[in-house]
Amino acid sequence: MHRIVVAVLTFAAVLAPLASAEALEQMLLKPPKGFKVVAESKTDTTSTAVMVPDGQSVANWTEKLTTQVLFKQAEQSPSAYRTRSEKAAAAECPGATFETIKDGTENLYPMVAWTETCPKAKDGGKPEITWSKAVRGRENFYLLQKAHRFEPDAKQRKALVRLFDASRVCDTRVPGHRCKQK
Repeated sequence: MHRIVVAVLTFAAVLAPLASAEALEQMLLKPPKGFKVVAESKTDTTSTAVMVPDGQSVANWTEKLTTQVLFKQAEQSPSAYRTRSEKAAAAECPGATFETIKDGTENLYPMVAWTETCPKAKDGGKPEITWSKAVRGRENFYLLQKAHRFEPDAKQRKALVRLFDASRVCDTRVPGHRCKQK
């Protein structure tokens, strides 16, 4: 049996591993400075961590970073996941728009990254912009989302691109997929 780790890294230490730290497939993530884990859950099929900036909560946030591992669901494609996600978002938020950031492979894993803009989110009635990244690993499926309840400025968008580029799926057991933080 293979166990999975989603390693959430700070500058020098592991902040929130969601499973054992033995050699395996995992998603590496270095959250933005000042973000803290406010919710974690794990079932037989998923593992989720939610982070928000200091001073905010899972119920009251302006920015939210979510990681999720869907265990043993590596058969689905990132593009198919995105299509289902966009369909659900369009039904939930009339006027929602979507834009592709990247589509292809990353560290030899199929992936797709996109943005979703909801002009008026149901919870709060404010605009919500969400950046999403879906990666199909060999064993599991990985998701990363960064949501904003404001329009990120140019500096914030640049930081988002860096965050999404640096976070990736890797496998300590496979040459070419080594787990080294960028």
